[in-house]
Order: sequence, then structure tokens, then C-alpha cells
Amino acid sequence: MTDIDKLASDILDVGDRFLRTDDYDARMDRFAEEIDGLDASARNQLFDEILEQDGGALMSWLTVDRLNGMVADGRISEQERGAIFDAFGDAYVDGDISFQDAMQFTNIFGSQAVGPMGLSPDAGAIDALVGTLTGSNSPYSSQFIEKFASELLTERVLADPPALLPGEQGPYAGILLNALDQAGGSSAVNAVLGSLSNDQQTALRDLLSADGRSFENPGLESANVRDPMAIYIETVSRHGSGAEAVDLVRYVSENSSGNIIENQYYDHDNKPLDARAEALGELFTTHGDAILTDLTVANPTQTSGSTNDRQTVIGDNLAALSNLVRITGLNPDNSHAGQVMDLLGAFTSENIRLGNMAENSDVNGDGVIDGADIEAIDAGNGRTGMIGAVMQDAVSSGYVDLRADIAARDAFMGFILDTAISAIPVGGSLAGDAIADHLKGALGGLSEGVRDQIAESLSAIPKDLLTNAQGQLTDQAKAAIIDALPEDYQYLEGIKNESNTFILDTILGASHRDYQISESMGEYGTYIDGSRGS
Repeated sequence: MTDIDKLASDILDVGDRFLRTDDYDARMDRFAEEIDGLDASARNQLFDEILEQDGGALMSWLTVDRLNGMVADGRISEQERGAIFDAFGDAYVDGDISFQDAMQFTNIFGSQAVGPMGLSPDAGAIDALVGTLTGSNSPYSSQFIEKFASELLTERVLADPPALLPGEQGPYAGILLNALDQAGGSSAVNAVLGSLSNDQQTALRDLLSADGRSFENPGLESANVRDPMAIYIETVSRHGSGAEAVDLVRYVSENSSGNIIENQYYDHDNKPLDARAEALGELFTTHGDAILTDLTVANPTQTSGSTNDRQTVIGDNLAALSNLVRITGLNPDNSHAGQVMDLLGAFTSENIRLGNMAENSDVNGDGVIDGADIEAIDAGNGRTGMIGAVMQDAVSSGYVDLRADIAARDAFMGFILDTAISAIPVGGSLAGDAIADHLKGALGGLSEGVRDQIAESLSAIPKDLLTNAQGQLTDQAKAAIIDALPEDYQYLEGIKNESNTFILDTILGASHRDYQISESMGEYGTYIDGSRGS
């Protein structure tokens, strides 16, 4: 008999009572004391040997509830508790403890954190389960929850046929994502997502999107959990490809309408759900190039499988982009709003510049003027029209009253300023007075006094600091312009009700092909309406 075998046998002898129930607390106390004094390898071996010699340990004395209770009573220290969790996690990762034993030890289905109808309103029960899943402090802690979450999702939560009730699947998935996030951040979540099949990933996303809102229940404010769909979106943002980000934007759009149950991204007041909006703001700023480029491709073919004969690929894509802009850029509560509007402004400005180039220009700089250059000019005009239609739709359908909200007005103003400045031709003057002249036409209604104030404010900034290398206004220049504008923002008066005309005029004021842009904006707006069935 090895030393570990004998130690396990000695521990199991503690509290043994003839013809009476054993003193399980005494046995747990001795186990905690012994395991705390061993190195990591020996801890692993001891835990495994205990289960070899006592197959019923996890159903009798070696339970998380007993362990936590004895810690609360002061009989077992937090350090000893951590040693037990470390040993358990290490043994499970090494394959010495089975998945069945892991479920038994964590007591995941007996924790009272989830019931047949969904997530428990008991914050303490939820915290206790998440604490159990993240209880290890060893180098194996993240590996444990990654392996356990992957197996639990595959074999229980997402099993086909289902192994859980419908009301249980989403909450358990959400608890696992919270545990993964707390143990190893988005990297741990991403590792588990990568272990699932495509169908399982789709099913998981559906569960998180539909049921994740329950984690934001005001009654759970004290619980150390958050909306797992926000965690999922953050993971795609930080580890996913541009194509995966675009796919997620489309998915969000598909689930952003209907009644309070069907609409999974807005509350009953038609305001974006905060946690999800923040995560989507990060997604937009991280993958903005892919999102803006891939969702502004002219493809008027009918959406595959749709029974709506007016639903098209381009309509779906622009509706998805409009929804994303509404949730992020036009949301004054979103910390990424300013960055989103800057991205939109830069993208629109660049496409206006392309569309304004003469047809005999070498647009792509390959030294040859051919059909590719004409296509690039046409694409610039097309994308300008698409962004115009998107902005019309986002502002018109959005809940934000830009007249009353300073943060939203300033973010929107950044987009308008970038668009207006793009009207200055390459090689043209970008001095303060020239910028002020272009703004007068784009903003409309500015008095000479305001125009002069803008020019004066900009003249205090060195010319080389007015714009960046891409021809966009610098933050310093934008701030100077906004500070010089009237307090009542007369040029934005009525923007919520008259935004279509306002945005149309702003973009047309910057484009040399105003008729073409005007016509295409109307067409793309019709595509958006058609895809929505309106």
C-alpha cells in the first residue's frame, strides 16, 4: 500500500461509527487538513484515491454543501477549502475524475440556482454555484471550468434529444458563461465555443439571446453575474473574425422586433438593453471595417427562403446596419457612441471622396485607368447612398431625441461634420475659413456670426492639426466647431421628425453627383422597408 493509499484509508476511518451514521463532518475536517499539506500532484492523487476507496463519498460526506457549511462555521479554513477545490479541479482535468463525479461534486443540478421555470430569484444560490465552479485557485482553474462547461453543454444543456427542461437550458448556459468569464475571461469562453459544433453554437446563441435577460433581473442586482449574451458578444468581438461579427450583427437585427418576448435587444420603452448595447458598441468599434464594408454590398436578390417577395439581401443588410447604429451610435447611454459615429463619418467621407473623383481618374492607384476605376467610383456613390438610407432609418426609428440629449447630439454631429468636410476636394484648402464655408452649406441656418465664430475658433488651431491623414477633422477641430455652435442647436431642431430631409441634404451637399445619390438613397430606403415588410 502506497502512502497515498494509506492516507486515504486513514481519512475514511475517521468518524466511522458502528451501526450508526458516520461523523461526516469529522471526516471532512480531517480530509481538508491533510490535503492542505500536500503538493499539487499528491492532492490530485489523494482525491482520486478517496473516490476509488469510497464510491459513495460524493453522495455522503464529500459534498460542496458540507464543505461550505463547515467553512462558514469556522471548522475549515478558506485555504483548506481552496486546496480541496484545487485537488478536485486538477484531478478532473487530468482525467482521474469522471464527468459524472464532477457533476456530483459541484452539485450543479441540486444547487437551487435554476428551477423548472428558469433562473432562481435567489441571488445567494446563484452566487454559490458560480463560486463552486470558479472555486479553484490553481493553474488548472480555468482549464477545469473550460472542460466542465464544454462537457456539460454538449452532454446536457445542448443535448439532442434534450436532457433538460426548456426553462432550464438557458439559465444553465448563462451560469456556465458567467463562470467561464470570471475564471478565464473571454479567452475561456472562446475556448469552449470552439469545442462546440456549428449547430451547438447556434443553439447556444439562441438560448443566451432569449434567456440571458433574466440575469439582469433587478432582484438579482446583488448577484455576481451579468447578462451572458453580453459576454457572448464580447467574446465574438475580441476573438471572432470579421465575418463572425457581421453574422452576429445580422442575428441581432433579426431578434430586435416584435413583442417583449420576441424583441431581445430593446426594453418595453423601446430603449436598447444596456449590457448588450455596450457589448455591441465594442463589436462595432472592433470590427467596423468588416461590418460597414460587408453590409453595404449591392445585392438586390431576394432573401433565400423568405416568403416576403420584397425581402432582399441588401435590404436585410442595411436594416441590420441601421439597427446596430441605433443601438450604439445614436444611443446616448452607450460609451462607444462617439467612436461609432466617427467610424460612420470616416466611412461615408471616404466613399464621398471616391464618388466625387473624375471618371478618368486612376482611383485604385495601379497606374492604369480602366473599368475597375469606374467600378470604384460607382461603389463609392453606392455606399454613400446606402449610408444615407441607413442614417435616415436609424434616426427616424430611434428612440433618442437628439434635440434634448447633448451626448447624442455631439456624437451625431461628428458624423455630420466629417460628411460635410468630405466636400472639400483633394488638394483644396482645409483652412479654418474654408471649413466654415462648407459647414454653412451642410448645416443650414447658420448665421454669419456663427460662421465667423467657427472660423475664428478654427483659426486658433494650426492648419496641420485641423485634419488627419485621411482628411477627417481631428477631435480638437470638431470640439472647436461644436463649442462655437448655438446652445439651442437650431440646425438640429426637429431632426427626429425631419431627419430624412436633413441627412439627405447633408450628404448631397458633399457629393458632386447629388442626383445619383438622391435617387439611390430613396431606392435603398425602399429596400430596407421591403425587408421589414413595411
